[in-house]
Amino acid sequence: MTTPQLFVQTGIYGYGIFGRAAEEDLEGTLDMVKAAGYDGVEVMTSLTGDPRRLSEACARRGLSISAFHVFWHELADGRQWDTAEALGTSRVILSGIPSENEEAARASIAPLRAFAAEAAARNMRLLVHNHAEECRPLPSNRTVLEILVEHTTCEELGYVIDLHWAAVGGDVARTIRTTADRCDYYHIKDGSITDPEEPHSYDLGSGEVDLNGAWKEIRSTGTVATVVVERGMPANDLPAALHHDARFVRQLLSDSAENPR
Repeated sequence: MTTPQLFVQTGIYGYGIFGRAAEEDLEGTLDMVKAAGYDGVEVMTSLTGDPRRLSEACARRGLSISAFHVFWHELADGRQWDTAEALGTSRVILSGIPSENEEAARASIAPLRAFAAEAAARNMRLLVHNHAEECRPLPSNRTVLEILVEHTTCEELGYVIDLHWAAVGGDVARTIRTTADRCDYYHIKDGSITDPEEPHSYDLGSGEVDLNGAWKEIRSTGTVATVVVERGMPANDLPAALHHDARFVRQLLSDSAENPR
């Protein structure tokens, strides 16, 4: 079994493990990422004012860019595709799918297919990232993710499952099983399930998400190529947080290698 690559999300507009450190000191931040043993970073739009500079700074350290993560409104205006190409990544992650009801979810399918076709034309793959809304059962008892999976093909669309938001949505195992044959990219994030917007930075393993149980479900149903460490809030001691979370995920990977499905 190939060991999955380990990345860390840079966050956006002060949210995430780095706060604004990456925007204020890109070189120093990437040095910390390298020192903590990550393979690279997943980047969002607040860090892509000069995408070639970012790509080159990563390359100098032997770091990869796992994906370019954008929100629905950012991709809809069409200006982010060139940024993705300049970053040199093969994946675009899309958050914020319209999901307030089943009608909105169904209405998103046509534009999603158009986004996916644009990605394919540029030799990239589009991946949908969940929040809680995509994982909660609608009145029909179906979830937005289940609707999207039913109405798109594996070739068109992949998924990124965020374990914290899946837990907030209710049934982590159901979410993982829904996308298992289209998802090899996971966000490992801990936090409060009862108060998910709580302004606290959680070390992996210190919150309410059963990350070990979720990981066992992932390994029993699908494959994993990419794992991304994510936090909702900035870490007080950034180097220590980066090292802690990397060790936590490496242990998950080690456990699954010793006990393969």
